[in-house]
Amino acid sequence: MNGVSTRVLLIEDDRPLTNALTKHLRARGHEVRAAFCEEDALAVLQSGFRPDVVLLDVNLPDGSGWDLLRHKALAPVGNPPVFIMTAIAVSGARLREFGCAGYLPKPFAMSTLVEIVERHGVPSALDEAAALGLDE
Repeated sequence: MNGVSTRVLLIEDDRPLTNALTKHLRARGHEVRAAFCEEDALAVLQSGFRPDVVLLDVNLPDGSGWDLLRHKALAPVGNPPVFIMTAIAVSGARLREFGCAGYLPKPFAMSTLVEIVERHGVPSALDEAAALGLDE
């Protein structure tokens, strides 16, 4: 791990997969909030949670990951990098259209997921200063 805890919003309707990913990321010291549908994700975001990185399944029971992005739900929390997780192919054009940082095709290796979270989920310098007490 990079020594900094990353706040992860995991939006995935497959509960066994969500549980496995959450457990693994937490064991590495990351803070994970899981959402199983679009409504859950909106509730997490509205609760004040500010993710450093978002792992987003495309196929959700109450809509799609694209809907969440289309409605700019992440704008109030600073538009953190979003990685699409799906078993269907996603074009680079589609990722660019929605401003996604990348695509993680299912099934994927846990090490790949950890690398993405730890490389792209670095909290902002302001957050790091606050954590160190340097913002006073």
